[in-house]
Amino acid sequence: MSGCDLHVTGGGAAEFVQWFADTTRPDYVRTMIAANPDHFLIQATPQDTVEVVETTGGSPLASRFCVDYTDTSALTSTPESRFTTQAAGVALTEAGRPIGGVRHQFRDEPGGFHAHLCVEFPRFLLPHMVSQHRWHLAAEFSNWIELAFPHTP
Repeated sequence: MSGCDLHVTGGGAAEFVQWFADTTRPDYVRTMIAANPDHFLIQATPQDTVEVVETTGGSPLASRFCVDYTDTSALTSTPESRFTTQAAGVALTEAGRPIGGVRHQFRDEPGGFHAHLCVEFPRFLLPHMVSQHRWHLAAEFSNWIELAFPHTP
């Protein structure tokens, strides 16, 4: 698992997750891709998943997978009761085989919110790539938060 925590000034946990999960907003694809130079494609699919093409943890090669945010059955992480909101789902190959997933959890704090971000990778991924992916998470979510709350100082 690769994870990091962000403590955000301004905005709210539920409001951010609603923005993050809204694949119908006109700027969805642009904001998802713009958040990290490792992103090549992030878009909703007709199967109600989110297709992702990105490099992972400093890898020179891009990976492609879909995240099903309606299914958490293959995740090994568990929700923490102190977090009130989450964006969680299983990552799938093109053939529909689970290969990991995400469990991003959020809670309000005085003056903002706490994001507890977690990506579950397949066991065969190099440990260095898993640990380096923390920087990917920190960068993309920091940028997404700024995009979600553009008028927050």
